[in-house]
Amino acid sequence: MQVDAIKVQVNAINMQVNAIKMQVNAINMQVNAINMQVNAIKVQVNAIKVQVNATKVQVNDLCVHRRGKVLF
Repeated sequence: MQVDAIKVQVNAINMQVNAIKMQVNAINMQVNAINMQVNAIKVQVNAIKVQVNATKVQVNDLCVHRRGKVLF
């Protein structure tokens, strides 16, 4: 009798452990999704940096030589 009761308790605990594992897996998937979004944002930031640098080059070209005259 006691052995059967213990088996039932062990099974109940195992089900709870499995439920927790599924929750952990769901959380890990959410973390992975967030990491992908962060990486996408990093790519966008890098693209903006490239554009800023290109704009700086254009501004420098305008400032330094425009028919030999300094405009700014």
